[in-house]
Amino acid sequence: MKEYSELIGVIGAILAILLIGAFFSPTFEEQKSFWMLFINIVIVIAAFGVLITLAAIGFSSFALYGAVFTAIVLFVFGIEGVLLVIGMTYLIWGFIFSFETLLVAHKVASAEEWFKARYTYESFYKEYVAFYPMLMFVYTVIEVLPTLLDFQKPKRFEPDEILKRMQEILR
Repeated sequence: MKEYSELIGVIGAILAILLIGAFFSPTFEEQKSFWMLFINIVIVIAAFGVLITLAAIGFSSFALYGAVFTAIVLFVFGIEGVLLVIGMTYLIWGFIFSFETLLVAHKVASAEEWFKARYTYESFYKEYVAFYPMLMFVYTVIEVLPTLLDFQKPKRFEPDEILKRMQEILR
């Protein structure tokens, strides 16, 4: 809990410094710059808060929260903001899903429990297909690159084995 209070304190200090700069800047341009930076940081903090919340509640509840958040972003930032939100959500949730899938491939019990709590086999398979490129990227970064740096042979990636294992776990 101490880490979270320190994080909140640092964020509060940053926001306070920006507000002080906005109120006590001598020129209008400087005030405008501080206000824009303050607003942008608040928006980024809110976006990361939403992404962390979505990761905590799971992808099954994402549709409702994602639709509301996307509508808000569309209203405030336009289509570019929506594309950024969709891209970042794919990357972040794809990384989480891919990492957990690789843990299942290594027979980690906590990853198996994570999938049991959130997925049926059908929902897992849909996300598996959607995040397959991300799964290959995470496999390359986490499995292949470190073993090549140590001049070892990486563990072979077997998509069929993962699907069979998940079928056993989720049925």
